[in-house]
Amino acid sequence: MLVIRLARTGRTKYPTYRIVAAESARAATGKFVAVLGHYNPHTKEVVIKRDEIAKHLGNGAQPSNTVVKLLIREKVELPAWVKLKTKAPKPTEAVADETAAAD
Repeated sequence: MLVIRLARTGRTKYPTYRIVAAESARAATGKFVAVLGHYNPHTKEVVIKRDEIAKHLGNGAQPSNTVVKLLIREKVELPAWVKLKTKAPKPTEAVADETAAAD
């Protein structure tokens, strides 16, 4: 399966990232299909190739959560099936109290 993810580049303690399309079985910084842009977290600069990203998404490439966040921030039109995965909310104390009272 093809994924769109970040590949770390840059020097020690100063990472920059490429936005790449790669096979999911490959290493994160290994061989990739195409470079779709780059991201510098220090300056918050994002450069993306919108047409190539749209082409890969149209062919079913799965974007990582971080890439989805970057694309949303850059106002890129995403297909309806692309969802931002979030962690499940922690159970509240009220739920824990109810289970303790039931025992």
